[in-house]
Amino acid sequence: MEQQQQQYMEQIAKAINGKWVQDHTQNENYDDFLREQGMPWFTRKMVQVFKISRVEEWIVNGDQITYRQYVDQNRTSGMTLTVGQPPIDCHIEGFGHFQSEVSWDEYGRLVTRTRRQNGEFVQTGRIDSKGMLELTILLPSGKTCRRVLKRV
Repeated sequence: MEQQQQQYMEQIAKAINGKWVQDHTQNENYDDFLREQGMPWFTRKMVQVFKISRVEEWIVNGDQITYRQYVDQNRTSGMTLTVGQPPIDCHIEGFGHFQSEVSWDEYGRLVTRTRRQNGEFVQTGRIDSKGMLELTILLPSGKTCRRVLKRV
């Protein structure tokens, strides 16, 4: 059974690998997410009105998960985490400093726990039936945010 679960995790990892951009039409409670990340009101409104979304890249290589956000064509910001390791200190432009750790849950979802001054964000990621990357985030306030990303 453990070998079957390992093969399933590898399939999920391959499906997540790649560059993604947010599909704003499927967001739920995204403004709450941005607010709890510390983003100012005016910036949040600009993101919503103009559907601003940075390209996000996920690279899964064994137990290492690398996340990159493309600030522009010449600059990236990101982090590399190892599944099952203690939290590490990170910084991503626009989101500041935080501690983060990553794991897989029993359903094959990638789980990222991020600790900031205002509390813990718990994000689960999976590939949905349409091939989209669905991220569900439990916010420190107890609300849930849903972000859906499509391949670039």
